[in-house]
Amino acid sequence: MAYTLACRDAGETTCPFVARGETKEEVFAQTAKHAKEVHGYTDEKLSDPKLVEQMKTIMKEA
Repeated sequence: MAYTLACRDAGETTCPFVARGETKEEVFAQTAKHAKEVHGYTDEKLSDPKLVEQMKTIMKEA
């Protein structure tokens, strides 16, 4: 099964990035890398349980 997570679904409405992967972990890794490089997120922010839960709810099965 494949998964996707789009920045626009996380509130970054002008960002076209979409992470795609075969596992949720792969999508989370791509999303975290992108969030750090493009949106300035820190490891601390990315490990916030509320943010992690939000990402789980907006991730879609492809």
